[in-house]
Formats: sequence, structure tokens, C-alpha cells
Amino acid sequence: MSVALQMHSFRKPARALAAGTLLLLAASPLAFAADPAPASGGPTALVEDVTDGVDGVQPMDYLAAGRKVTLKAGQTLTLSYLESCVNETITGGSVTVGARESAVQGGNIDRHTLPCDGGKLLLASNEAGKAGVTVFRSAPIALPGMKAPPPKPDLTLFKTHPVLVLPAPGPVAIERLDVQGVASVTVNVPGTALDTAKTGAGLEPGGLYKISAGQKSFTVKIDEKATAGGGPALGRLIRF
Repeated sequence: MSVALQMHSFRKPARALAAGTLLLLAASPLAFAADPAPASGGPTALVEDVTDGVDGVQPMDYLAAGRKVTLKAGQTLTLSYLESCVNETITGGSVTVGARESAVQGGNIDRHTLPCDGGKLLLASNEAGKAGVTVFRSAPIALPGMKAPPPKPDLTLFKTHPVLVLPAPGPVAIERLDVQGVASVTVNVPGTALDTAKTGAGLEPGGLYKISAGQKSFTVKIDEKATAGGGPALGRLIRF
């Protein structure tokens, strides 16, 4: 038998084995199954608003991917996704929280995108409520004879009036970093959340601030095109 014939005789079983494997995969119910639903993990969505009486959900709650919420007819749930900056108002139906948007069965959904600092909001949400954690970045060290550059922001806000969320009532100190001679301001938060759009003057577009509550601080940049007023907390949320 020639070498060519010997090689051919070894290839034939290999082809048969490969064909059998393909047939087994095609017959398997898992071969073309959809990706599984995301498992519960870290927070992906912020509850902006919810109808009274929806079980287990309150405004300013974080929800993890995989969380399910059931809405009765006429009940609404407004979510903002931290990574994708997607804002949704859902009316009725069964809601499954995803990584970047919700899956809704039997209900209606109004979905649009808001300006927000998505990735940094997601990171900040993982640190929210942890005692003794300081997120504020120390200022870069300047060489002799040079002015130190400003610290890099932890968050960028797209409204001049932040929403402040604290683990307990208390003062929040606001210090301007990019302009000298501006006195710091203290805002008293009587509950665990305060929308500064309802309490007075906002921050300056383009400004850089250190905003502190207890032992935790953020360096916050106000976008140059930031506008005043309220609206969704996404894009103006500072959560300690």
C-alpha cells in the first residue's frame, strides 16, 4: 500500500468523527440556545420614580441585572441605566432589569438616552454607602516653579443642580477647586436625598468642585454646557 493510500485511510475515520460531532451538536437543544439572562450582580439601573405600592422598589434604589419587577395596570416605573445612560418609563407588565436596558413583557415602554458620565456612575454606585471610603483624588504634585494642575474629576454632571444621596442625614460641603477666593458652601440634607434644584442656586457650568459628606468626597466637574433645573437624577447624581 502506498503512503498516499495509507494517509487516505486515516483521514476517512476523522471525517466520519467530525460529521458525527456536527450531527450531535445540531440535535442538542443547547446548540443554538439564546444567551442566558444576566445573573444578579452589581447595580446597573437607578430607580428615578415608581408608583406607590410596587413591591420592594423605592426611588433612588439601585437594581441589579436580572432583577424582576411586576407592575399592575396603570403602575409606572422609571429607570435610568448607569452604563448606557438610557432612561425608561415603563407602564404595566413584567420588567426584567438588564445591563444596559430593560426587557418588558405585557407593558409599554418609553425609552430615550440622557447625557451622563456612564462608566464613572457605574463605578461610583459600587462604592455607594461604604463607610470610610474616600473617592476624592489627591491633587497632582507640581514641579518647583510650576502651578499644580487641577485634580481629575471622579464624575461629570450635566446639570448645574446635583441630586445628593446620603446614607444618613447630614451636611454636604461644596468647595470650588478651579477658582481661588470662592468661599465653600455647606448644604444640610435633612433626609437621605436632596434635589438641589428645589433649594436654590446651582453650581457653575465648567466649574470643578470637591463635594464632601462625612469621610467621603468626590471631585466633580460641571459640564460646560450644563443647564439649570431638575429632571432625571441620571446625569446629576452624587451618591455617598
